[in-house]
Amino acid sequence: MSNQLKLLLYIIFIAGIFYFLQNKFDLFDISFVEEGKISDIFKSDKGEANIEGTLRDMEISLEDGKTVNLRVEIADSPEERALGLSHRTYLGDYEGMYFVFEQNTNSSFWMKDMLIPLDLIFVDENGFVVDIKEGLQPCTDICPSIFSGTTYRYVLEVNSGFCSFNGVKIGNGVQVNLK
Repeated sequence: MSNQLKLLLYIIFIAGIFYFLQNKFDLFDISFVEEGKISDIFKSDKGEANIEGTLRDMEISLEDGKTVNLRVEIADSPEERALGLSHRTYLGDYEGMYFVFEQNTNSSFWMKDMLIPLDLIFVDENGFVVDIKEGLQPCTDICPSIFSGTTYRYVLEVNSGFCSFNGVKIGNGVQVNLK
């Protein structure tokens, strides 16, 4: 057998092992998706597709001049904001939900029906972080209201620990491609 054929078989063997381990143990944050089924990824466990067509790129500017890039789902209707990330079992490391309000507000949030802990980043109408609530845990019974210390126009929900890991602080700039 030629060396090239041996190499090809070896690569196929390694890829097969990798594929098996990924499917069995979900080791890496990757998945194989058939074309046209991408919207199914964003359905909650209850089957609601609440973000179809609303993924946007976001950039958070840090104090040291660096940026953090992520993909966000836009929740800009009362129904989308009420559902939020409820019933989700997974949120990628650099993914989130961006709540868009028509005007400045100080509405409360809560963790009802949440299955994953979150950080909430409150953003003013000029695109600056005005408050951060970190390490918010899901609740099952009576859920406390979560308020910002100031009015805001937008709220970014990300995985718990995101802010401390990436150095996100009050005063950082936030830019979203909402077009």
